Amino acid sequence: MSRALADIFSLTGNNIPDIIDLCNLEAPEPMEKILSAGAHLGAEDMYLARLPHIPFPLFPLLEKRGLGWQIYEEEDGRVLILIRRQA
Repeated sequence: MSRALADIFSLTGNNIPDIIDLCNLEAPEPMEKILSAGAHLGAEDMYLARLPHIPFPLFPLLEKRGLGWQIYEEEDGRVLILIRRQA
């Protein structure tokens, strides 16, 4: 991940996750993959995915599971979503 994105998401050190590209998957597969990954996140873990658009229906599901998220909109319209367990 570029240094600029690490700054946007306030990530430091060697704990910067790889981007999982979910843009080519059909709905609801991206949401299922994100929720599955979120279920296995520990306190210090993060999941970073690229999606074709902002996943508004996903946000309440993440919130119910105690997960926080940040969104970064890329110039081409795709988005990155960083998911972490809320403290």
